[in-house]
Amino acid sequence: MAIPDHPNDDGVWTRLEGQDGFALWRRERQTFAPITMYYVIAPPRQSELVYDEDKARARYADLIALSANG
Repeated sequence: MAIPDHPNDDGVWTRLEGQDGFALWRRERQTFAPITMYYVIAPPRQSELVYDEDKARARYADLIALSANG
């Protein structure tokens, strides 16, 4: 299974982590007000949006661990 690509939304995208079927992306949006968001992308969900990088990385790690055990 391939690493999922980012959602097709405006902004500068950077993949922070990626593993088969899972990805953690940072999106830096400049419209309206500058904001940084983190997308935890894993099947079957399209994405989960988090505004704190530490929380996003923890959620990503939880999903990877669940997948490995499941």
